[in-house]
Amino acid sequence: DSADAKGLLRAAIRSEDPVVFLENELVYGRTFDVPAIDDFVLPIGKARIVRPGKDVTIVSYSIGVGFALEAAETLAAEGIDAEVIDLRTLRPLDKATVLASLAKTNRMVVAEEGFPVCSIASEIIAICMEEGFDHLDAPVLRVCNEDVPLPYAANLEKLALINSAKVAAAVRQVCYR
Repeated sequence: DSADAKGLLRAAIRSEDPVVFLENELVYGRTFDVPAIDDFVLPIGKARIVRPGKDVTIVSYSIGVGFALEAAETLAAEGIDAEVIDLRTLRPLDKATVLASLAKTNRMVVAEEGFPVCSIASEIIAICMEEGFDHLDAPVLRVCNEDVPLPYAANLEKLALINSAKVAAAVRQVCYR
């Protein structure tokens, strides 16, 4: 959201290390509240739990967080309480928040608008397998764009991209519903 963008951009400018700041242009038309605090800075490398839950964790970032939140609302009506984590930064990656949530919910879905191969989702799954395996009650699933060149035709592009329905379906699968 805009508050995160403001706080993280300030942190990036002040950092003595090189920082690559990426934005998804599809969120440019959306509006969010921005804190009126003049010196609002967020720590680089710290994820945010945007929706607490107890049954399953959905990890995402950028535009995927919106899809995760929409899916969580749909799932809540079905009795599934999903925790949604916004990674905010990808490197450094906040493993501690991800693993703590996994320890709480024992199930995880990673949603990102990217390709599944060599993705952030792949890295999160590897972290869960290497450092959180004892907490897993189901395989960690990823919801990514289809592994095809992104089509130009609008109807085909829509089929290739992630959406909240695909995220909700993956959550149902890890919850065995």
